[in-house]
Amino acid sequence: MRAWPGRGAPAGSWQLRHDSIGGRPVRLLVAGTPTDLPEVVMLPGLGAPGYLAPWARRVAGWTRVTVLDLPGWRWGRARACPPTVAGVGAAVADWLAAGDRRGVVLLGHSTGAQAVSVTALRVPDRLAGLVLAGPTFDPAARGALRLVRRGASTFARERWAEIPAVLPSYLHSGGYGVLGFLRDAMHDRPEERAGQLRLPVLVLTGEWDGFAPPAWAHRLAGLASGRCTVLPGAHNACFPYPAAADAALRDAVRDWAAPAA
Repeated sequence: MRAWPGRGAPAGSWQLRHDSIGGRPVRLLVAGTPTDLPEVVMLPGLGAPGYLAPWARRVAGWTRVTVLDLPGWRWGRARACPPTVAGVGAAVADWLAAGDRRGVVLLGHSTGAQAVSVTALRVPDRLAGLVLAGPTFDPAARGALRLVRRGASTFARERWAEIPAVLPSYLHSGGYGVLGFLRDAMHDRPEERAGQLRLPVLVLTGEWDGFAPPAWAHRLAGLASGRCTVLPGAHNACFPYPAAADAALRDAVRDWAAPAA
């Protein structure tokens, strides 16, 4: 996918790496260097990592950041793992365990937020914190017609520049892959996992996000005994407002990394 790592990524600052999960290939986009703050691992929504690049570039200024390309769309299929919330969540857990990675802040956006909550229940001991950004879906939006209505109002507030950041991934899914993933995500119930989380949690959403509106984000944060921050923008608020997303993330990570009084 030539568009990855996405618009606005400075040449030479990213490393495209390859790893495997259970013998299946997975691509990683890595930037930044380790610091005294935890590494941040990012998981995109619907397997389209390009739109996370502006946010990841900011994170790379204060710690190491890795963007996982899961489920790994390529030529009409998912190469790295099953294209479901449970499949992606399990793959992230297996990847963390295989590399013996610990003290990681795991961040998921959109369906990625659903998946990382699965990961957090499987390997909580490997995480320093969990970030649910634009966590889909508000229960009131779970249904094809309701999702279309929410989508119309939400997409009207998104930026056209996002299209080239996500389109290559969607094309590589063959279309049916993304639709199948979306259908699976609509049947998922992240609120049932939120109350089981036993680690620091930050929930982020956009003020005009119709898929994960502020009231829903606050509810999830309450169930997880976490904090909630509302950003400017809509569902993909991290793309046009990476500075605001980064500030909220950095503040939370610093709090989580601070020694107990």
